[in-house]
Order: sequence, then C-alpha cells, then structure tokens
Amino acid sequence: MHKYPNSTRTLWVLQGEATQLFEQLSQAICHYSGDWLTVTSHFELSSYLPNTLISDVIPPNQTKQLLGRQYRHAIFDATVGFNLDAFAMLVGTLVKGSILVLFLPKNLSTWHDQDSLRWNESQMPINVPNFVAHVIQTLTEFGLSIYPKISSKQVISSKISLPEVIIDDVCDLAEQQATLKQLLNSTKPINVLVAKRGRGKSALAGLFSHYQRCIVTAPNKSALTTFFAFAKPDTPFFAPDELIAQSCITVADYLIIDEAAMIPLPMLEKLLKLAKTNNTRVLLTTTADGYEGTGQGFLLKLLSNKAYQYFQLFNPIRWQADDMLEQFSDRLLLNGLLTQGDNFDACPSLIQYSKVERNNVDTLRSIFYLLKVAHYQTTLVDLRRLFDAQNLTIWQATANNNQIAAALTVVEGNLPDSLITEVWQGTRRPKGNLVAQSLVAHAGEPQAAKLRSVRINRIAVISAYRRRNIARQLVQAIFEDAKAQNIDFLSVSFAYTPSNYQFWIACGFVLVHVSSHKQANSGSYSVMALKPLTDSGRNLTIKLKQKLQRNVYWLKDIIDLPFTEMIESKDKSQLTQDLDAYDLDELNGFAYYHRPFEATYATLCRLVRYNQTHQQWQKPQSQPQQQLTLPVLSALIKSKNNQSLLISSYQLAGKNALMQTIKQEIKTWLAIQISNS
Repeated sequence: MHKYPNSTRTLWVLQGEATQLFEQLSQAICHYSGDWLTVTSHFELSSYLPNTLISDVIPPNQTKQLLGRQYRHAIFDATVGFNLDAFAMLVGTLVKGSILVLFLPKNLSTWHDQDSLRWNESQMPINVPNFVAHVIQTLTEFGLSIYPKISSKQVISSKISLPEVIIDDVCDLAEQQATLKQLLNSTKPINVLVAKRGRGKSALAGLFSHYQRCIVTAPNKSALTTFFAFAKPDTPFFAPDELIAQSCITVADYLIIDEAAMIPLPMLEKLLKLAKTNNTRVLLTTTADGYEGTGQGFLLKLLSNKAYQYFQLFNPIRWQADDMLEQFSDRLLLNGLLTQGDNFDACPSLIQYSKVERNNVDTLRSIFYLLKVAHYQTTLVDLRRLFDAQNLTIWQATANNNQIAAALTVVEGNLPDSLITEVWQGTRRPKGNLVAQSLVAHAGEPQAAKLRSVRINRIAVISAYRRRNIARQLVQAIFEDAKAQNIDFLSVSFAYTPSNYQFWIACGFVLVHVSSHKQANSGSYSVMALKPLTDSGRNLTIKLKQKLQRNVYWLKDIIDLPFTEMIESKDKSQLTQDLDAYDLDELNGFAYYHRPFEATYATLCRLVRYNQTHQQWQKPQSQPQQQLTLPVLSALIKSKNNQSLLISSYQLAGKNALMQTIKQEIKTWLAIQISNS
C-alpha cells in the first residue's frame, strides 16, 4: 500500500472457498467497527459473520438500492460470479477509511463464472479467461496480492497490513460551492451536472434547493439519501411516472432530475417536455462513467438540439483525491477517455478493417469507449461480453494504429427443428439468436432460425470520422468475411429513426420485420433488416419482405411508422386477399399454442374481413352452426386494437381474459371450417 500514501480506502483480495473465507474473515473484522455491508450470493454463509457487525447482506442483482447511500467497510463475494455492476456500485458507496474485501474463487483457471449467464448466450456458465487475466493484471499493476484461503489468525495479522481507519466526515465542498454559484447564475432552461461517483453531484443538487423553489425526481426515492441530507427539508419528491401523469408543475421554478441516466430515455424526454410546457427550468445530474448507463452517449441522445449549460465536478468528497480503490476500479472497468484522441489524423491515408484480439486490454478499452459514446445503453454487461462472450466477434477500423470505429457481430441460426417448432409455438425462447428467433416467433418464418446468419449487434464510429463511409466499409468487411464462411445472411435489429433506417438500407439491407411496441429504453420501434449472401438467404429475405408488404396494410393502424416511405406500395387486392395456408397456420398457432396476438394481428384482420365477406355470400338457408360472427375479435379490430375499451365493454377480467375469449372464437371458427370442408 506504500504506493498510495494519500489513499484512505483499502482493498484486500482473498482467494478460496467462500465458506472458509467468511468464517475466518470474521476473526479480522471484529477489530474494525463499521457497516461491513456484504454483497454475496451465499446468503447462508453470511451467518459466519458476527451479526452485530454486519449492516446488511444483499445479492449482487439488488445493489441498485445502494445508490445515494454511504457505508464504511464492505465485503464483495465474487466466488460464484463477478458482477461488475454490483462491484462498481459498492465501490461508489464506500467512504474514507473504508476497507473493501474482495473474495475470488479458489481456482480461477477452471472457474465457471455464474455472472456469464447474464451476458453470454448459453444456458450454462462459462470460463472467462480474458477477464480473469485482466483482473490478475490489474491487481499486479496496483501491487495487490491475492491471499490464499486463511488458515489462522496469524495469517491475517502477519500478511495483511490493516490500515488505521480515519474517521473524517468533514467534506471539502469548495468546488461544489463554486459550481453552485455558477449554476445559480445560469440563464439556460436546462442545466446539466456531470461527474464521476463520489464527487457530490447529489449534495450540490441538494444545496441548490435552498435557493430555488424545486421539486425532485429520481429512479427511486431511496437513491436520494445524499440529496436530502443537503436539501431544503420540505423539497417535494415525485416519481418520474407520477410527475408525467400529473402533466402540470405548479409548485416549482426548477425540476431536479437526479441519477438521470437510470431513467429510460422516453421518460426523460417527457419530463423535459413537461418542464418546458410549464416554464420550469431543469437541473439534471448524471454520472460520466457509470453502471447506470453512460453519461457520454446519454447526453448525446437526450440533449441533441436543446439549449443547455454543462457543469462538471472533478474533486471527490466521499474519499480522497488519488484514491487507490477508485483508480483500481476505473482500471478494472476500463473507464476514462481515450488518451490518444488528440493524435487522430483528420485525413488518414489508409484505414484498415480487421478483427480484434480479445486478450488485448488496451484495444478493448478503446472499443468500449467508442460504444459508450455512441450508445446510450452501453453498460458493464457489455464490457464483460467484450472480454469473453462466446459466439461474439469484435471488428475495428484503425487509422494510424488508432481505433476509429468498432462493430460487434454474433453468429446465429442452425437451430434444431424441434427447438424451432417450440419457438414458433411460443413455448420456448432460449438465450441468444435474437433476430433468428424473433423472425420465427413474430414473423412466423422457421427458416430464419434454420439458416446460418451473422447479426451485427453494435456499430460505432468516433465523432471526428463520421460521415466518411467508414461504418459502411466496416459492414462490407463483415459481409465479405461472412460470405467466405458460407453464411446465408447478415441481420440487424435497431431502434427506428430515419437516419438509422437510411444507413442500413444504404448498406444493402432489406426491411423484413417491425415490432408492434416501442422499446421502453429508447422509445422507438425495433425493426429488423437482412442482407442475403446465398440463394437460401435471398429466398428468405424475399419471402419476409413480401409478407411484411402484405401485412403493413393492417399494421399501419397500430404501429406509428412512416410505412409509405419504408415499404413499396402493392395493389390493395393483394394486400387484402383471402386467407392463405400461412394464415391458417398462424390462426392455429394463436388459438392452440402461444403465438403472440401482435404477431398474428394482420392475419386476424384478414380473418375478420374474410368472415364478413363470406357471410354476405351465404345463402339464407345456411345452417346457423355454419356461421360465426367473431364478435369480440371483430370489435377489437374495428377499434384498431383498443384492448382496454373491449375489456370494459365486455366486462372482462383483463387482457388475458380478452385473449382467451378471442382464442375461443378462433377455435370455434376453425372447427366450423373443418366441418364444412
């Protein structure tokens, strides 16, 4: 620890069986009063620790509840899985004088990281050699030793240097006070406060509430512990959805949005629109490098074409400057800006396109940075995926040995027939094969999962090199590589915006599917496009394109997309033609299996049209049992899928009851067709 004389937060790294580590660590922590917050999947093992010393024990997937809180001393158990999000959150809560104890598994070389189930497209945990090598290298860089399982009290006392705990709750708020003065003098409608963890963003926002009439919102009220420690006591809190539902801000001159990057983008857009409508100004705080989404991409998305003033805090108040634990965490999480950014050649003579060696940490840091800047939803899960996800390929474009663009691709398809059938029926959705499965489950094309495909998962170009066809050339490199491997088609799924759509069409992709709901995180419809490479891929692409053209006549009533610009117009007689064999399969899948209503919507519309037309043609002497009016389905289609209206009109218990009623109508209709045939 002598390398960091000014650091007051300390990291111990212990390796072994969790049972022994918990049991024997209890002998050491008795000497250090504090919270000893414990993050572990081994709830039963935490009983080895003295209850009087442990403030709380939580699993890694619940660490978001720690936001806005502060603790002294903690234990992070990574023997089962290393959840980087949870680790980063825990590090961000620890105050000066804290000890963080990190448990690592006994044998890292054979370790199957359970955390991989979150980010690797497989049913079983996998080895993570690149991440393990990175952890070991980072520990080595910081002069930290990994201690084996503890065998006695003497090992702790002799091998681990326990620091003197510094009790210092006095914060230097000079930078916050200076920034506060600048903030109070701002004339912009939106003010943005950005900083890394522990810099006092929430404290400053709290101080701000003493000078202006404010209301505050955040992902949850528990994240505002620090804010309310500094805020005017009667500052009203509203949950984001509650505030939007009220559609009126009458009690405040300022809306404070804390932990903004954790709130879905569409909701943030609504909050900013609400503030503008009510002539209320906004103070928005977010984290520059964080586990709740990344500040860079977040700001680019949210604040595009908006007038705002930008403020940044640099000096930590929760711990000392040059804190070793923060530096270790930043290195482990590959945080920070690109160091070679100033050396970029504005007009490079040669740009090279290649695959990335995933054991090169410096390259991965650049790739991760590119993704964070370009994509609002880039998180630490993506970082773990970069290191070790199976079936993933990383591509780069380099100029003068600098990464200027990146893309991620995933191999999909070649699924067994039995699994494809279950996906079509809606009874199974295994991990992975996002586009291939979706085209089976929602577009009704089993061949999409039978053929071999490569999905372009992400693509990003550094800002200085955009609009130079670099992304298109990167896609072309991926195309040529896939062609050499006899891949049937490339695929992509993206949130629809005119610019996104135009880019992929310019790259030679064909629109084949649109989702029926807007994504919660982006507020946009997800669309899928294919670029065929083989005859089989071309046949599938043509079939899906024609199916979408046929369905759009009905989908345009429930999906708000500019279909007239996206889809070639077809003769209406083709669009409204009678039910075909595909439609009958869809009706059976919906009625007797679990094919989604939205996936079957166009077919159900054709059924109602067909049924109404053929009823008009029926002779008066037709038997009553040969006729069926499909009353509930017909009413739902007529209402353009206003499900709440139908549930109310027919006094049904909810959406499930509505679907069951419609399914029964379809079953009866199908039975009549069989009896009449």
